[in-house]
Amino acid sequence: MEHEKELRELTINSVGELGLTIGENHAEQFMRYLTHLIEWNKSINLTTIIDPKEIIIKHFIDSLAALTATSFPQDCRVLDVGSGGGFPGIPLKIMRSDMRVVLVEPVQKKCSFLNSVIGLLKLHDVSTFTGTIEQYARPPISQVIDTIVLRALKYEEIRKYISALLMSKGKLVLYRTEAIKEEEIGEDFHLVSETAFLLPQGLGTRIITVMEKNG
Repeated sequence: MEHEKELRELTINSVGELGLTIGENHAEQFMRYLTHLIEWNKSINLTTIIDPKEIIIKHFIDSLAALTATSFPQDCRVLDVGSGGGFPGIPLKIMRSDMRVVLVEPVQKKCSFLNSVIGLLKLHDVSTFTGTIEQYARPPISQVIDTIVLRALKYEEIRKYISALLMSKGKLVLYRTEAIKEEEIGEDFHLVSETAFLLPQGLGTRIITVMEKNG
């Protein structure tokens, strides 16, 4: 890929701006992911962003912001709802190999891409579910989730499905562009924190909203 050294340095430096550290092996995985995403995006609409630098900032770095906004327990089970091109689930998994991640995505072609990335990067304890969160949440529920991450979908559209999936005091991490309103939270959750981030190179702002399941 053209300018890979520059893109690798951008990734490492941008992760550092979040206050995180990244190893060479992680940087290599992100570069392989980037190349794969750009190639598949020619035939499947995975992202409207086509500039490699913007993909790194607006998808990879944006996804990792949650790691500084809240803690993810060791070996936690994470559900990425509406994963699309793998955001935020795959970047989180690259940085935290201990996480056990399920990528929920209703579009079969996008799931094919996700499975190919999992194989390409040799990621363990990552699986895909081809379907909606409504379908995933149908009984019997196979496993209780520690943390749900939600980036591409609106929380109010799936709120009624997610409470049953989370363990007691499980967390819901929302990637938003504005603070959440009191009436949006609902009875099943309470607000833990909201953290605002400026993305590197002036490419926008992000608010990570963390809520905890009551009881």
